[in-house]
Formats: sequence, C-alpha cells, structure tokens
Amino acid sequence: MTTQTNQALHAFSGSYAGTILFVGFGSVGQALLPLLFRHFDLSPRQIRIVTADERGMDVATLFNVAFTVQPLTPENHREVLGRLLPRGGILINVSVDVASLSLIDWCQDHGVRYLDTCIEPWVGGYTDPALPVEHTTNWWLREQVLARRGPGRPTAVVAHGANPGLISHFVKAGLERLAGLRGVAFAASAGSHAELARDLGVRVVQIAERDTQHGGPPLPPGGFANTWSADGLMAEAFQRAELGWGSHEGALPAGATPLGSGGRSLYLPEPGVRTRVRSWVPSAGEQSAYLLTHHESLSIADLLTVADGAGAPEVSEVPAYRPTVYYAYRPCPAAETSLEDWAASGFAELGYKFLLRNDLSGGGDELGALFVFDGGTYWYGSTLTLEEARHLAPCNNATTLQVAAPLLAAVAWLVEHPDEGVVEAESLDHEFVLDIARPYLGRIEGILSAWNPKSMGRAGGLQFSDFIVAS
Repeated sequence: MTTQTNQALHAFSGSYAGTILFVGFGSVGQALLPLLFRHFDLSPRQIRIVTADERGMDVATLFNVAFTVQPLTPENHREVLGRLLPRGGILINVSVDVASLSLIDWCQDHGVRYLDTCIEPWVGGYTDPALPVEHTTNWWLREQVLARRGPGRPTAVVAHGANPGLISHFVKAGLERLAGLRGVAFAASAGSHAELARDLGVRVVQIAERDTQHGGPPLPPGGFANTWSADGLMAEAFQRAELGWGSHEGALPAGATPLGSGGRSLYLPEPGVRTRVRSWVPSAGEQSAYLLTHHESLSIADLLTVADGAGAPEVSEVPAYRPTVYYAYRPCPAAETSLEDWAASGFAELGYKFLLRNDLSGGGDELGALFVFDGGTYWYGSTLTLEEARHLAPCNNATTLQVAAPLLAAVAWLVEHPDEGVVEAESLDHEFVLDIARPYLGRIEGILSAWNPKSMGRAGGLQFSDFIVAS
C-alpha cells in the first residue's frame, strides 16, 4: 500500500468517550471493528459485544474486546441491554432475528444512540404463516420504525450499510454527476434530487450489484455459502420480491399487491429467489439478477418522489413523478448455487452455513445505482476487488468492506448528531458519508451506456415488464 493511500485511509479521525455495544458479531461486525479502532481514539474497554453464538470470538479476542454469548429475545433484551450499555452509549445492531424496533424503543427510552444495516423482525417475522403476508414485508417493517420519527430524541440511524445506506448516497452523487454530463443545471440549495431525476428523465433506478468473489471449500449437499451472511441472504431471498412503483408504469405485474398510500410500493407473488430481472454492471454488461426485497427500494423511491402539489411526497396519492426502484443482485457463484439448490429443495432446513472470507481467492464486488432513461443508462458506484479489500482493512472481503465503510461514516455522524431521532440514509449529508467511506471503496466511477432492456425503444417502454425475466 502506498504512503498516499495510507494517508487517505487515516484522513478521518474522531473521538468518542462512551460505550459502544455490538448486537451481533457476524461478518459485518467483524469488518467494522478494526475500522473503529483505526479512526476513533477508543480503548478496548469502551467496546462490548453481545451475540447469539461464538462466531467472531477470535476477532474480538484479537482486539481484546469483551464478548458475551447471550441470544437476545423479546423477553430478555431489555435486561441484557441495561446491563451492558449505559446512557450516552451507541448500539450497533448487526444481528439477525433481533427486532430493530424493540432495540430502537429501548435506546430511545434510555438515552442511547442506535445504528443498523437493515430493519429486522424477531425470529419468524419473515416466515410465520400466522402473520398476514403484508406484515412480513420490508414495507411493513419500515413503516413501523418510521412511525417513531421526530427530533429531540436519541438519534437512530436505520438501514445504513452498503445497500441500504451507501447506495442512497451514490444515488444523490450519481444524479449530480449525470446532470453535469448532460448539461442540466442543479444546485442542492435550490432544488431536490427528486426534481433532478425527473428533469433527467430517469424512469427506473436499479440497485445493480454483481459479486464475483470465488474460492473456498467445496459446498456439501444441504449447505449454503455467502460472502456476507448466509442467514441474511436466505431471509431476503425467501421474502416476496418488493419494489418502489414508478409513476410512469402502466398495468401492475400479475399477482402484485400494492402497499402504502397510492400503491407507491408493491410486493410480487413470488419470493426474490424466483424473481429475475435484466440489469447492467460495468464488468459484465447485461446480466440476469435476482430482484430481492430491500429497504432502499422503498426509501429511494420516496426520496425521488415529486408530489402533485396536494401533499407531502411520502403521502401523495398520485405523485407527479416517481421512478421505479428495486434491487437487482447477482451474488457470488457459490451463493447463487446455494440459492438455487435451496429453492429447488423447497426451502428445506440446511445443516451447513459458511462465510466466505479467508478462503476466497479472487474476484470483487461492484455495487452501484443504475439510472435508466430513454436512450441509455448511467451506472454510478463502487468496484472493489478482494485483493484491494484485504490490503485496506483486516477481517474483510470486498463485500463486507463496502458495508463497513458507510457504517464507519454513520458512527461519525451519530457522534456529531446525538438527538435527531429516527433517520434513514437519505437524511444524512451524502458528501459527509462519501468523504469518510471513499478510501475503502476501490474505484468509484460513473459510466454511461447505451444498454437497452427488451422493448426499450418502443413507445411507452421502460415498463417493469421490459425488465422482468420470464421463468
């Protein structure tokens, strides 16, 4: 690593005198911990970990951080948190099967700041057949948390990893750069990114990602391997596919169910693992990708909504403008094989789950916002190789570092903004976040392309039906 790169990595430094508690310590928690010690003046005594199992204990031991194995439940979480995290602390929730809403409520009641990478329910919240389908959607989870919004309470930054999180900052930065390329005037002080997207003719925003990292042990029958979390990817893939629904769209997809005021979001009849769309990334060009339910599909659609003048964008029944927004994900080869085998088994219980990190031998992860408009596309995002990630930070692969970098920036924002209440990534200053995260994101660039999905050239094109891949 060059001296110049070293200087860039250490350019940001912060101070914090309180306690930081990790809830969960899988791949993302392990990826973030070394960055916190690198950029904040912290002693190991200030950081504690409580998690459901012993995964990550070796990393905690390496950094001399207290590690408690104690699964959090609806019955015990308040007592456990009260024992481990004093008032004025920060809770970093990187767990699965622990309800974000319950943790946020405890933090708000006890003067503690909060950060997570996605909004999670308690165990069974995605799969309980007794629940209405609507209550297993990301839309429902998001609505419950956003109902807690209001300033003057401890800050809770929700859904701020790579995506959701970093990708919303790429959306803002990408729109600004696309405006410069196309000669469209924009001043953040005078206009919104929603108006800018409208003026640029953007009809579809895909969160377009391709993970090419490879290597590791052969996958046994009944196993599942992934570069960030087997449990996390399985949960997303099993949920019904969800997306933000654009104002230009015609007929709803067959079997789709509208959600929210004016049907601004939809869920589809099939799970994400059985829903594929056409997408585009720089390394491969057109690709077939899974449409997985994700928080940013909803929050970015709200960010880019122009109201009809009758109300606020988030409650406008018939908006003047809103793009269709969804996550188009091509996971690493081992994870894709795992998903297809798991779906073919009828989602049978798995006996072996494996995190791909130290055994990986190559590849990388490219994550960006793909803006689709009449005549072409513009992809703006991060391309990070495995080799770069390993040089930049210990305990990481390319995917986890793309999550850890915006988490680091969100911690810095939390320290400076202690009483903003519940906020999403879209409420944070994208330049602040990107300035801190950028040294860990490899190559950040924007690429114009003439790529067209099926039927894009016809009148009334860029409908969702132009992107969906028939099963």
